[in-house]
Amino acid sequence: MKKFYKSVTFFLILLFLSIPLFPCHGKMRWRFLPIEQARKEVAKLEAEACLKQEMVLPLIPPKIGEWVKYYNNPIFKPGPPGSWEEKSVDCFTIGIFNGKYMMWYVGTPYNLICQIGLATSDDGIHWKRCKENPVLRVGPPGSWDDSILICQSVIFDEEENIFKMWYVGGNYKGVFGIGYATSPDGIHWTKYPGNPVLTATEPWEGSLLEGQTIVKIFNKYMMWYGAYDLRTDKASIGLATSPDGIHWTKYPGNPVFKPSKPKNWDGYSVDLPDVVFHGGVFHMWYKGWRRENGIAWIGHATSYDGINWKRDPDNPILLTAPVPGDWDSYHVYRPRVILSEETENGRPLLVDRMWYSGRNRALKADIGLAFRWRVPEKERKIRRKLPNINQDKLSLAIEIEENNLIHIYYFTPWTGKISLKIYDMEGRCVKTLVEEIIFPGFYDLVWDSRDEKGNKVKEGLYFCELQTATYLITKEIIISK
Repeated sequence: MKKFYKSVTFFLILLFLSIPLFPCHGKMRWRFLPIEQARKEVAKLEAEACLKQEMVLPLIPPKIGEWVKYYNNPIFKPGPPGSWEEKSVDCFTIGIFNGKYMMWYVGTPYNLICQIGLATSDDGIHWKRCKENPVLRVGPPGSWDDSILICQSVIFDEEENIFKMWYVGGNYKGVFGIGYATSPDGIHWTKYPGNPVLTATEPWEGSLLEGQTIVKIFNKYMMWYGAYDLRTDKASIGLATSPDGIHWTKYPGNPVFKPSKPKNWDGYSVDLPDVVFHGGVFHMWYKGWRRENGIAWIGHATSYDGINWKRDPDNPILLTAPVPGDWDSYHVYRPRVILSEETENGRPLLVDRMWYSGRNRALKADIGLAFRWRVPEKERKIRRKLPNINQDKLSLAIEIEENNLIHIYYFTPWTGKISLKIYDMEGRCVKTLVEEIIFPGFYDLVWDSRDEKGNKVKEGLYFCELQTATYLITKEIIISK
């Protein structure tokens, strides 16, 4: 038995050391240093990682929640030795354009000059790199972005029929800003000559702006960005707006999203937002951590205006891997989410997808995928009305609304013919609402208090009867003036 434990420990140590990783905060701060200083910092961190080979973390599976990681993660790894992306791939943007997935990502070689590449996919899992990578390169010597390019956000502007990118650039002196570029095809980019278009100017913003996401809505551009302090590893999220994507105005009440209480999982810093406007609501997925250089998880928040945010009670919604040394055992970050769409009847299984960057405690990053099977909002509302369902019975609930509109909610666990009828006190059927074969699930409808002939029924007591071949349930309805 001792030999077994020694073998397991040895295996975990090897696994721990076999996949190095690139953080985006804490140890990742080398990215924002002058290049020679950055190389010394990386060498130091790699040496420290080697000294940690005796440490084995407890194997306690985390509570993943609604999101489930793809079984064959990571789905996108660094390039071959000697390539411009041989050390790390992360900080990506993903979207579906002309029926094809397009992912712009940051690649890092061993000389630490990060640049931006493109990969395409038919399914969001299997990726093909663009032959012209990197598609956005550092600027010429002496330019503001001659040292590093990271943290891009890309949209396709349908009104102008052009791709637009906002990216973080920096020079050898460690000075950073957000630049802007355009492209007709997502491959050939033209940088805006007036770059950078946004820089850190406020005390709360710390050292630099990063991890921005842009949404064009209501005839304007909205940018949520992380403001990061290199000295303290602290970060918060701000908002800026623009009429053209070039000239930006920061929201005077920034930051719009701050760390929560110090003891919470995101009580130290929040960063790298991804914002999606869906169903009249802004959804933000973000990275959070509770101590300097600490383990980072992904959370979710919602807002009706993009300014006032409410955290998801199920946070954090994606955790690091429980196995020490696994590729995403230290940080999960840079979420990019594509939400599924409901069909007209709202009945299909809705699958949301989240691509995210992950890393362990060494210096390398990969990209993974997670899924969430989402209940349609309509079904979610019905579920709240019928909380105690089981496999052996029908469920029925009645709500009487204004003007005697009767809202009827029901659930059946079986496939088969079902009838829903309204009877008066004498047992006469006054209205047949449903008479058909249906599948198991949640349903609702509204009865307008009219009989089969379209006449308003008299005030009094009525009965709503839900019936299958083997089960019957009845609820009372009182019609008043």
